[in-house]
Amino acid sequence: MNFDPGQLGQLLNQIPYPIDTAQLKQLAQQHGANAEIMSLIDRLPDKTFNSAQDIQDSFGGLGNLGDLGNLGGFKL
Repeated sequence: MNFDPGQLGQLLNQIPYPIDTAQLKQLAQQHGANAEIMSLIDRLPDKTFNSAQDIQDSFGGLGNLGDLGNLGGFKL
């Protein structure tokens, strides 16, 4: 299964904001994020995010998300 940006967007739109990187990582773990998404979160800057767009903008600086493989496994 390939990475589905819509799935990530769905998760990001349900997160309570503001949220910092450590809280985001903890929330992703609680919702069953797999190793690929945890690796991606680990690469985010250590900062407070105020919206889903803020996080997505940070992901954009990490390169092509389409090459990350299966980032599924979220249980919302």
